[in-house]
Amino acid sequence: MERGSINDVPVFIRVAELNGSERTVIKEAPNVDGATVVTLGQAPQRLRVDFMLIQDGEWIVQDNETAALTLRAMLLQGGPFTIRAPVLGEVTGLWIDGSYSLSLYDESRQLACEGSITLIDAAPLIILQESALSATEAAIGVLSKAVALDFARRQTANGPYDGALETLQAGIDWLSGTQGKISAAFEPVNEVSGAISKLSDKLEDLLATPQNLAMQFMGTALSLLSLVPSLASQGDTDTGSAVVQDPSSDKAADTYVNALADGAAFNDGLGTLQAYLVSTASEEDLEEVDEVAAAESLVLSSVAVAVCLAITSTQFATVNSVLAVADALEPVFEALFALEDLDRDVYQHARVLRQATRQFLAETAASLPRLLTHTVAETTDVFSLIPVLYANGLGAIADDVLQRAVDSVVDVNSLGPEMLRLLPGTTLRYLDPVV
Repeated sequence: MERGSINDVPVFIRVAELNGSERTVIKEAPNVDGATVVTLGQAPQRLRVDFMLIQDGEWIVQDNETAALTLRAMLLQGGPFTIRAPVLGEVTGLWIDGSYSLSLYDESRQLACEGSITLIDAAPLIILQESALSATEAAIGVLSKAVALDFARRQTANGPYDGALETLQAGIDWLSGTQGKISAAFEPVNEVSGAISKLSDKLEDLLATPQNLAMQFMGTALSLLSLVPSLASQGDTDTGSAVVQDPSSDKAADTYVNALADGAAFNDGLGTLQAYLVSTASEEDLEEVDEVAAAESLVLSSVAVAVCLAITSTQFATVNSVLAVADALEPVFEALFALEDLDRDVYQHARVLRQATRQFLAETAASLPRLLTHTVAETTDVFSLIPVLYANGLGAIADDVLQRAVDSVVDVNSLGPEMLRLLPGTTLRYLDPVV
């Protein structure tokens, strides 16, 4: 192999195969000898490229770890690629065609050392997202990958430092606290207890493979919050959620608001790092700062992706519930964006996720009723109050519509016999429109 590059990452490279063809259509007609060949132009070329970062014991660049992680990140994105190789020269606009293989030189640090990839000389068809839901799900996928790669890249040879371990433990405490609040709101949940315990008990061991740790942490957060939509659609009036419960107390929305508030402030109780207590920080102090920032990025991103994904499967009760969750999302994203030296890819994908989730919540809110309040001015009853509440918005009220409106007001306010005599000063909640 000879020296070349893939997207400016130096590698030892060899173009193993180069395939191309002419696209033709053969047309035949009855009672006519021979056939007509119609040329449709050249088919896209395919190249199979073998590459190595180390050859005969020699790494192609001194900073082999950065090169290896950069290469892995590029492969996850699928393209486009620019290949520079002897004889072939420079070829641009290439995309992955099918699968690729990658061998690891150091599994504990996820260092790629060699691989093989088939590329096609054609741009992929850009498929526009059909909905805010698909945009949110797509953003969660790419953000999760970017966070894991960034977390692995920022680990140091002298680490893990105490500050980073304390930050990660604070993130694990957030997982435990959120599990407790979900259990309190619905019913005891133990599905992710083992995963949380493993993160806590074997944190330093898991940090030997930082990318795997990052994926485990995010996976645990996703599994935990994904319990809420299913729990929220079960049970009775006391333990159920938006589908069956009192709409003024949307347990799923309350759970997300609490998880987001706790997540945004997960590290509030941690001490000040040594680098900020001295006039001149040492190299080790600065490394600790970077490791802590990577851990903060991991935890805050996990909070965001876990709640955003759970939101997409939740049936909310009212517009009020949706707005409360939308407001609670902002501090988490703002805390993430405020981190020192935040990775560019993490920042960009997090912004896309925030916008997609905002759009999803806006579309969700459009189909839900608002929870409003009304204070009774003079003694009345629920039946007489309906036209006042809806300002005759129900039109010529049919008996079944009137009954639905009465039932809704009675249910939301848990009224008994007092529904027949509402005193001045009584404040009632009601849904608009009637559901």
